[in-house]
This record gives sequence, structure tokens and C-alpha cells, in this order.
Amino acid sequence: MKIILTGILLAILTSLPLSAVSLPATDSSMDSAEIKVAILLTPKQRSPYAEIFRQFSKESGIKVTTVARTDAEYKAYLPLWLLEGKNTPDIMYWQASKRLFYYAEKGVLQPITKLWSENHLDENFSHVKSAVTYQGDIYALPFSYYHWGLFYRKSLIEKYGGVPQTWEDFIAQCAAMKKDGIIPIGIGTKNSWPAAAWFDYINLRINGLSFHQQVLTGQISFYDPRLQNVLFEWKKLIDKGFFNKDHNALAWDGVLPKFYRDRIAFTLIGNFAVSKFPKRRVAEIGFMPFPKIKAIPSYEEAPMDVFMIARNTKNLKAAELFIKFMARADIQAQHNEYLGYLPPNKSANVGQDPFTQAGVSLLKQADGMTQYFDRDTLPAFAAKAVPLFAEFINTGNLQEITEKLEQARQEAFLH
Repeated sequence: MKIILTGILLAILTSLPLSAVSLPATDSSMDSAEIKVAILLTPKQRSPYAEIFRQFSKESGIKVTTVARTDAEYKAYLPLWLLEGKNTPDIMYWQASKRLFYYAEKGVLQPITKLWSENHLDENFSHVKSAVTYQGDIYALPFSYYHWGLFYRKSLIEKYGGVPQTWEDFIAQCAAMKKDGIIPIGIGTKNSWPAAAWFDYINLRINGLSFHQQVLTGQISFYDPRLQNVLFEWKKLIDKGFFNKDHNALAWDGVLPKFYRDRIAFTLIGNFAVSKFPKRRVAEIGFMPFPKIKAIPSYEEAPMDVFMIARNTKNLKAAELFIKFMARADIQAQHNEYLGYLPPNKSANVGQDPFTQAGVSLLKQADGMTQYFDRDTLPAFAAKAVPLFAEFINTGNLQEITEKLEQARQEAFLH
């Protein structure tokens, strides 16, 4: 792996002018500097991060100590690091939009507004700037984003009429599969959050982006007929038994073994799932956008990952140098190619992996993008609403979920 990574790295570096790949000389105060960088790791990501941190250390002379955690662990540690100041890393991975703004509001992040301006980052990041800007200051650097959509088993979809273009086609195809004993839609809701994608996409396809944003900022009652339509369309899938019955017992990737064996046809997930696909299975899997429901513009989910600096860091100069390093087009291209993600830097090359290219095509055609339900709303609302979406897949009870979601909305936004 290291030989492959080094080869790719050299190819990238030799194609760029020296000014694009060299960090400025560090001052004497950083000759023996060390920074701690906290990252959330999903499977197969350790090597890419290790390579990029090794390169930063080689160029800057600054040692990087990695603080790596899995998803659940990371989300438990982050408030301890930031709000309680316990062993706080200098730089931390996090997620754009409301999740970032929550900590910016608490005053525990170091603004990078001056760094952003001095390094002219608007030239390549203006299109994502709003997702890291809170009350006029910039609080993080976007370094990766990825698309969501429906991954499907090619053999099954071809057998049942090809890739569905409309909601009606999708439902009809799922019904035919269900009749033949195939589970149309696989999902794992043990941790609840995958269920929120179904609410997001159905709402975006019926009511559009502006309305969706109003919902996520608590402005719309769940008794509103427009939201009732969303839940009703989702209920159709639930009532017809299209979802796997054991979803509560499975994590997001728990459906994949059945998916590989043609027992499940579709799964709605982000492109991070590709890192889990065995190489021998990749050619058997296709990707499609969430189907159209109404004749309105298409909006997509594209969550963005960022690096932010802790306000209480004692290594600010070194941390800022790391941010500048991670902003570079060559570094973003290299890092995201390894991860199978997309670089926010507009000047960065994009990996040629077919799923990555599918994401490029999807997002180029999108009329707008969201971050994801629990990244675009208040944490207090997400904590109650997301488990309710998972519960809805069990019950299909429209009245009950409406009452509970409306109560959660009022408690989060109106009290």
C-alpha cells in the first residue's frame, strides 16, 4: 500500500510547480513543534490519513500525533475535548453546518477568517464557504465531501426492468421484487441515522430545498399538509414491506452481506459505503440518484467534512500551517482519491473511481445540496427526531410519528 501511495504522490507532485507543493519554512518556534490531530475513522481510512500526515511532517518538520476514534467514540469524545477542555487535540475532524456552528457559538473554536483571507481561499472554496461561516467568521476548512444515493445490485435491477427513473417506477419495481421473495430495500437502523436519509430525500423530491431548510430550522409544523405528504409517501414503502424486518438489529453496514448475495436490491447510503465493498463485488454494484417524485429541481445530500482548530490550542502557528497544507489542491486531490470522496477545492483533480465519478456527475447536475438531517438542524431536535424516523419504519403509524415529531420540534425550537 505504501509503495502505491508513494507512487501516486510522486505523480501528483511532479506535475505541479514547486510553489504548489512546498510549505513555507517554519520559524524557530516550530522547529520541534508537535500537533495532535483527531480524526474519525471508518474502515480502510487509516493508511490514507497516515500518509497525508507523514507528508505534512516531512515538509514542515512538525510532528503529527493522531488521535483516532470510531464514529460513536468520536462523537462521545468531542464534547469532552471542546466543552470540558479534557486533553483537547489541536485540530479536530468535524462536520460542516449546524454541527460546526454549535461549537462556534460556544466560543471553543479558533476562527480562521484571517488565514482564509490571507491565503485567498475564496478562489477555490467560495462555493462551500457558507457551510463553515458563523456570524461573519470562518471556523473550519472543508477537506472532503461525498454524495448519497441508491446503490443497487445490477443483476436484480436488470432482471426487473432496469434503473427506475420515477417514484412510481421505483415502487412498481420494488413490488415485483417483493412478490418474488427479494427484499427491495436494505437498511440498518441500530444507530438510527440511516433512516433520516429517507425523510430528507422524499421531502427534497416533493417540497424542494427551501422548504426542507425551513423544516430543519423548526419553522414548519409536522401537521402541515406538505409534510404529511412526505410521511405518506414513505409510509407506502413501509406498508408494502419493502424494508428488511431486522433493520433495528443492524448497523448501517449490516445489510451488505445480504446485498452482495442478491437478497437485497437497493440500499440508500453515502459513498463512504464503497470502502466496505469487496473488490470482487464492485463491478456488480450500480449507483443511481434518488428517483424523482415531482417535477421540481433536483437537490442532493452531500455531507462535508472539515478540520477545525481548538480555541485553547498552544500550537496555533503549527495548527494554522496544517490547515493551509490541507487546503492545497494537490493534497485534497490525493487524500480524497484514496478515500473515494470529492475534494471541496475547485482546482483539485477528482479520482477516477466509477462511484466517485458518479458523484461528480450527480452533484454537477444538482440544483442545490444539503448536508444531511442531523448536520443541518439543532442537535436537540436531531437527537429526538432521528430515532423517530427509525421507529416509523417499524410501525408505519402516521398519526403517532406526526405527534412525536411535532412535540420534538416544539421542545427544540419553541421552548
